[in-house]
Amino acid sequence: MRVDLTPSPPYPQPALVVEVFHGSLVGLLLSHGAAEVWVSRSARAALLQAAEGGLLFGEQEGLPPEGFHYGTSLKHLESLEVGGRACVVLAPTLAKTLAGLPEGSLLAHFRNARAAVQRAVRAGLETVVAAAETPQPDLGNSVAAGFLARRLAQARGQGASEVPGLAPALLRSYPDPQEALFQSEWGQRLYRTSRTEEIALASVLSVEETVPVLQDRVVYEAAQHGLSKDRTVYCFRAEKP
Repeated sequence: MRVDLTPSPPYPQPALVVEVFHGSLVGLLLSHGAAEVWVSRSARAALLQAAEGGLLFGEQEGLPPEGFHYGTSLKHLESLEVGGRACVVLAPTLAKTLAGLPEGSLLAHFRNARAAVQRAVRAGLETVVAAAETPQPDLGNSVAAGFLARRLAQARGQGASEVPGLAPALLRSYPDPQEALFQSEWGQRLYRTSRTEEIALASVLSVEETVPVLQDRVVYEAAQHGLSKDRTVYCFRAEKP
């Protein structure tokens, strides 16, 4: 097993990608009937991807950017039905991580932990990657990656001692995952805006069966679309165990 607390491509085979907050949103939208969820690193590329009627989700400084339909609050979106719609999520850290990963990679978080591990075992995945803005690991995603790597090792009949790297030590340091999420960069943003209930919702364990699968990507060329650089958006579709 390989556990990367920051992305370290190349990855010749699909991996289990761990992203707690935006990953939970992707999972929620697919669970609520979205046909597909696209992930973008930039707001302008997200707007381009949604031009044919997609729903836009994202936040900058706590508010949806201009032209976006919704923020990223799990609490506010719990009852949203998006049956059959395409959705686009502004998630810079996740999008940057996906740049080095092949199609077939799975998106995992606490809320779909059991289903993601089961699917990873069936697919024979041997790599766990915590989403991060390299070279600095994300604390919440790193602890979640350690948790999921341990569950994956157990599901494969291995001991926890066979999980390599720093992930096991981080997991021991944060026996309550909410503490790691609270101290993460995104968790601190939520705290500063009095939205700590989002941390609790993102840390609920195995309440979803949907496993997002990376299945497609589209490149928007800078010269053609008036962007500062080429931008890639990444598509997840649902697969249930």
